[in-house]
Amino acid sequence: MDNALLISFKKDIENIKEYIEHISLIDAVAIKNKKPEQEELKNLVKHLHTFKTDKKLFEYKAITVSLYGILEKYIGTWIREYIDTLSDLIVKYDDLPLKLRESHFKLSINLISKIIEKKFAKYEHLDKNDVLLKLGSCIRESSKFELNEDAFSPMSGNLKHGKITEAFEKLCIELNGKLLQNKSFLEYLETKHGSDIANKKPTVLYNVIDDLVSRRNDIAHGARIDDTILDFDEHIEFLEYYCEAIFKVLEQETMKYKSEHLYTKIENILNVFKDSKTEINSILHIEVKNCKIKVGDCIMIKNLNSFTEKEISEIRRDKIKYEELEIKEKTNITVNINFSTTKNKTFYIKK
Repeated sequence: MDNALLISFKKDIENIKEYIEHISLIDAVAIKNKKPEQEELKNLVKHLHTFKTDKKLFEYKAITVSLYGILEKYIGTWIREYIDTLSDLIVKYDDLPLKLRESHFKLSINLISKIIEKKFAKYEHLDKNDVLLKLGSCIRESSKFELNEDAFSPMSGNLKHGKITEAFEKLCIELNGKLLQNKSFLEYLETKHGSDIANKKPTVLYNVIDDLVSRRNDIAHGARIDDTILDFDEHIEFLEYYCEAIFKVLEQETMKYKSEHLYTKIENILNVFKDSKTEINSILHIEVKNCKIKVGDCIMIKNLNSFTEKEISEIRRDKIKYEELEIKEKTNITVNINFSTTKNKTFYIKK
């Protein structure tokens, strides 16, 4: 997963915060300057007083639709990015989970139908023949395949948590369980709902997302809007934690596939100790064979259900430093990694 996409999400959220702050500052000017002397300020105050109710309604709609747009945009973008990454990581189509392959076939057929109907603007850039060719590559040539990433992107307009969960099921990801494995998000939920999170229903835990979607739908369908209070702090805060946790779920799932297809498990970890020079980095004393390893490669570390990749900064064999080693027989080497870890983890080296 491209971390730039997470940075982009955070930037869009910050823009919404800045817009709300901008509104507050303008309103404060009008309240404090009931009899301004400057002509420009006088006109602003007069305008704000005459436009007061409509202004609040417009701002409420703008912020609600913008927040929902961020949710929909990034959930779709990250799912497409994830599917696209799988095509690069996995050599054979048959190595994908069966459920994901079945979903890909059904969703690709459904996508072709939507393109033909020409009712959905989000699919206007797609060509049905391209979708069919990608699907055919999966069926005919298992070792050279492309996935239809757009087929997995959930339909727009009503993206409540339940719909997002359904979209992730098609990726073979049980989202509710995975979200609660994210420490930061779990701690945040506990501040809202108490410590017994595992026994809370998703409709309770994610009601803020569902409320945002309902508000957006009311606006889109022209429903009467009575509550136009511009207090979006809870929605924005929840959206930040929620979407970042979803990004991390996809990132960890990507790492899991990497560990299976790009890495091989190091079976014999002789020792792991701190680098005395840094007190932060770790030195792994390992036994390896049939591998090629060089400085700048990564070691993957698995701790429970969490994966991380850390760069190798130094390699030694028999106390001699090497930039690169090609090893065929069982050999003991030490590698320095830019990370503090312990022996009770699972370690992987690139194939």
